[in-house]
Amino acid sequence: KGLGKNKPLMWILAASLIFMVNTMLIGTVNVYLFKDYFANTTALSIWGLMQTIAVFLVIPFVKTLVSKYGKKEVASAGVALAAVVYFLLFFLKDLSAMPFVFISFIGMVGFGFFNLVIWAFVTDVIDYHEFLTGLREDATVYSIYSMARKIGQAVAGGLGGVLIGVVGYNSALDMQTQETLNGIHALGTLLPAVIFLIIFLMIVFFYPLNKKRTLQLAADLAEKRVN
Repeated sequence: KGLGKNKPLMWILAASLIFMVNTMLIGTVNVYLFKDYFANTTALSIWGLMQTIAVFLVIPFVKTLVSKYGKKEVASAGVALAAVVYFLLFFLKDLSAMPFVFISFIGMVGFGFFNLVIWAFVTDVIDYHEFLTGLREDATVYSIYSMARKIGQAVAGGLGGVLIGVVGYNSALDMQTQETLNGIHALGTLLPAVIFLIIFLMIVFFYPLNKKRTLQLAADLAEKRVN
């Protein structure tokens, strides 16, 4: 019952699940995007390498930015950047594979911030749960959060294949129709952009623990423990 009343937990579970679905979906669709739309499978390998580089590039800045601006603020800014980049990629239909990779790298940096900071949200959620119920249930909250991410991975694994079929992909053809190629491009750009935008709106407007509220929560919780 206590977990059900924990509004920050509910929203962070939803945001994390949707984020995982989106991340896995991008990975699935990219196989078809680079193979069929760009006809450049080498660029797909480079895209994967760039994603790893983006995470390592972000890591040194996370602590400083979170300390200065707050977790909610940094995470929402990161996912907003990713949304803007993917919307831009949707409209730049004449890009070749490598420019697409380098522009999408900026988006990777954005959702890299979100993916790193989202784990730190859980500690605030645990503090809020203790303040709300008087119970410190770290393991329960972390396990529920971890389960939500696994569910997201499982859902995305099947969803990508379904959506590729919806846009008319035919594995028997050596070359897909232009309509199908346009559909693959939209799945790889517009759909992630919309989902990133939804996550941004969820974090900004529904997740209540901004920097000011988090600091106040820590003070209130410390006072409650003393009493």
